[in-house]
Order: sequence, then C-alpha cells, then structure tokens
Amino acid sequence: MRLRCLAPLTLFTLLASTPLPLPAQTPVRQGRPGWTPVRVAKWVLLGVAGGFAAYALSHSTRAENAYTELRHVCDREPDRCRLEGGRYTDQGTEQLYRNATREDRRAQVGIFGGQVALLGSAALFIYDLRNGRGPVNIPYPSPSRAPGPATPAAPGLGVGLRLSF
Repeated sequence: MRLRCLAPLTLFTLLASTPLPLPAQTPVRQGRPGWTPVRVAKWVLLGVAGGFAAYALSHSTRAENAYTELRHVCDREPDRCRLEGGRYTDQGTEQLYRNATREDRRAQVGIFGGQVALLGSAALFIYDLRNGRGPVNIPYPSPSRAPGPATPAAPGLGVGLRLSF
C-alpha cells in the first residue's frame, strides 16, 4: 500500500525538479530567473507535506474507527475483552486492537513526514528570498523633492531595521 502511494509521489518529484528548457523566442530577463531548482523544490516539498497530511488524516480516521468499534464490542460483550498476557483472549477483538495500533503508527509516520517536508519547504522559501527576483531599490521621493507646494517635515525620530540574507 505504501509503495503504491510513494512511487507516484517520487516520480512526480523527480519530474517536477527537472528544469524545463525555455523556448528560443522567450527573452530571458536579467535578475529575474525562472523556475530554478530551489523554486521548484520548495513548492514540491510543500505539496509533499500536503500529501503526508492527507495520508496521516486518512490513517488517523481508520485508527479512530477501529478504536470506536473496539469500545462498542467491549461495551456490548465484556467477555470478549478479557486480557491475558497483555493480549485479548478473543481473536476478533485482538485483531481490532492490532488494526487500530497499526493505523495509529502509520498516522504518526505521516505526521512526522509532513512536518519534516513542511520545515524543508519553509527553509527553501526563506533561502529563495535571496534570489534577486524582487524589484530594484527605488527610494521614495523626499517631501522637499515632491511636486507641489513644499510642506515642512514633521520633527521626529526615524527607526529602521534591515535584514540581509
């Protein structure tokens, strides 16, 4: 089951991370790169995180359903819920419990994988901020150079913060 889910996801990731050639007619703009590997990878990782979230939700729902069914069996027929040596004596009840714990473990794997993919995507989004695709730094005109009547600037203190990546 996991192999069937991971194979298309791996294939999609490999295909999506391959840069596509630009047509010859398209002029390349300086300072504005297209689909760079980092740009593709950050979106692919975000998609992978969403896939892991769907995987975790699906298995969590299955685990919850199995636990609910186990509780109903124990409420209706308490004799089937006796434990010996840490296991249920009834095979059907034991199978419900094993299904619930297996699906719970799969949900935990999905949650962990989603968190790792999301952190990777966030790191790539932050790294991609330094790609130079933003606008050039155009200073705002000062009040003394603005067209129209000159207005005196209000006295005060200017505070700023600059982050360089």
